[in-house]
Amino acid sequence: MTHLTWLEATHGDERYRPLWEFLDRQVRALVADRAEVALTHVGVDAGGIRTPANRMMSDAAILATALEIDARTQTDAVVIGCWGAPTEIVRSGVARPVSSLPDGSVRAVGSLARRAVLITVSPTLVPIFADDLVRLGATGFLPERPVRAYDPESTLDDVVAAIDDPRALIARFDAVAKAAVADGADAIVVGCGYLAPLFTWHGYTHVSGHPDVPVLDCNRLAVEHVFALLALEAAGISPTGRGYPRPRGARAAALAATGGRLRGPETSPDLSTLTIEGTHA
Repeated sequence: MTHLTWLEATHGDERYRPLWEFLDRQVRALVADRAEVALTHVGVDAGGIRTPANRMMSDAAILATALEIDARTQTDAVVIGCWGAPTEIVRSGVARPVSSLPDGSVRAVGSLARRAVLITVSPTLVPIFADDLVRLGATGFLPERPVRAYDPESTLDDVVAAIDDPRALIARFDAVAKAAVADGADAIVVGCGYLAPLFTWHGYTHVSGHPDVPVLDCNRLAVEHVFALLALEAAGISPTGRGYPRPRGARAAALAATGGRLRGPETSPDLSTLTIEGTHA
């Protein structure tokens, strides 16, 4: 059986356990019987990714956790479950296939849309994610303002509340989506790993009033991308050593030692007793 790790970029704060349980169920539903899934949280709270400084510290925490996963588990592949993901850095540091919400989404959108718009949860993330699209060589996005956000920004408390009643959060997102459609968008990409499964679960899959403009679940796109990478690996095709050089010798030892200091305590809740649920809308 294939083993997949979903690397959650937020530490496993017990106050948000309903969200972690919901996310775990939805990821396992996406994967279905293709793999066993472990939801693993970073061990430290870097304050999120909504400023460049917090983003850099979050990237370091993600890398440290990925290095530990690579060294100490039998996982076959890793998905970084955050749109603020240091995909290329993690890919160069671990021996297993790595995807992420931005990487999987960008690769899919290039084949699915011509004028997509990414909508995320905070205005401060717009320039950060716009830079990510450029770095990843994204195609298929609307040239003008390809990344947008609703305002006021949402919080984890908003997301937890929306598990049972998503109407306010969907309305906030949909208002931005409809404005993007008015500007020419032909698809909307959900720019948050919590909103994506929440919207899918509650049946929000198209912009209201525009059934021909899909709202794309970034978690699903990342899951399908990582399975494509696993299939390529089975055929002997993997990231090139020149494009993704692995640290060796003393560099690898220093990286592992520093990663161990950054990793922090284990914060992943025990979700082993949960059952899989699919979309109910």
